[in-house]
Amino acid sequence: MSAGPISRNGQKPTLGVVAISYNEERDLPGFLDHLLPWVDEIVLVDDGSTDGTVGIARRAGKTVKFVRSPRSSGEYFSHQRNKGIDAAESDWLLHMDVDERVSPELSTEILHAIASPGRDAYRFRRMNYFMHRPMRGGGWQDWNLVHLARRKVLRFGGMFHESCLVEVSASRIGQLRERMIHFNEEDFMKRLRKSDLYLEEIVKDVERRRPRVRPIDLIVDPFADFVKKLLYRKGFLDGVPGLIWAIHGATARFRAVAWVWDAQNKISRDELETDLRDRWKTSGQGLER
Repeated sequence: MSAGPISRNGQKPTLGVVAISYNEERDLPGFLDHLLPWVDEIVLVDDGSTDGTVGIARRAGKTVKFVRSPRSSGEYFSHQRNKGIDAAESDWLLHMDVDERVSPELSTEILHAIASPGRDAYRFRRMNYFMHRPMRGGGWQDWNLVHLARRKVLRFGGMFHESCLVEVSASRIGQLRERMIHFNEEDFMKRLRKSDLYLEEIVKDVERRRPRVRPIDLIVDPFADFVKKLLYRKGFLDGVPGLIWAIHGATARFRAVAWVWDAQNKISRDELETDLRDRWKTSGQGLER
């Protein structure tokens, strides 16, 4: 680990990084390269990768602890992150995604921050990229979570977008100034595939907000989501990518509302089969061969 600040008791706190992975051969080399020179350990909890992820991680050396642990039924990303916490040994843990990068400025700030005895955790913001462009609006700018904390004070909950469960008072949580770089997916097709993965989470939100979906909700909810991202959250600042993001969010909301409407008004295949059989019987022709 590179030279950093010393804590008041004369001992330098150790820093680990925890990330979860699945088929990350595209992003993993860059992720590891910019962390290995200055962190004490990297814990990678893998969901059963079938590409070159395992080999890349194991060739990175002893700093990388590779935990192969495919999710079982009912497990979400939060469970994977908690497995990483359990496997880590460092005093402080920085929780990252494999497509995130730490700038030199942020690394310096982190090393100074963890030496402070007055804090147990820190929030930081992201510079999010969409379609390989930094996004200033659309809701991307709102992310500001506790992803740097002492190992024993942070757990994760939730489904796909994990929530931070911090076991310290607000006065013990600091705010970092520098932003984490978040490249996100390689192209828009991968964003669409990721959207399918997150759809279940949006559906649960619709079910909570709409105990009974009305036909008008199929129009109003997606339109409201579009307006919120493009205007209220200033997606227009990002030009065409901001417009695409707003439309993408609206279509995801439409699919979730349609999903809930279908579940609430479901007609089973058995009903259709029974109805058709009754029509054959009524016709007098029968179904016998």
